[in-house]
Amino acid sequence: MKADIPAEVLFIVAILLVIVSLIIYGLIIKRLLVLIKGKGIWIFPMIASVFLIGLAIVHIYRMLFSFPLLGIAGPADLFDLIIGSLRLARIESLLLLGAGIAAVIGGILYFRASSR
Repeated sequence: MKADIPAEVLFIVAILLVIVSLIIYGLIIKRLLVLIKGKGIWIFPMIASVFLIGLAIVHIYRMLFSFPLLGIAGPADLFDLIIGSLRLARIESLLLLGAGIAAVIGGILYFRASSR
């Protein structure tokens, strides 16, 4: 199985842009919390960016090591390699879910704190 290199590069660039935007979002919230005397909410976008860094690492590992092995695997090894690739995909999905939940929690907490 071959990975579509341009699509994978585009995906990694998009993930890196989201990571940068979450870090900027967290820093902006940190500065705005001084005005409303809130604390600690800015850490949620930072946690989301850490989850996305983990996702990028797992995805790159999967593309570099798991997919090439699937292309050259024999019938005896194919099932184990597919299961391993699906496990990595599940980890990617959980990291993406964790990043989304952390970002949404941070947004909700900031909205509630600034609405008082």
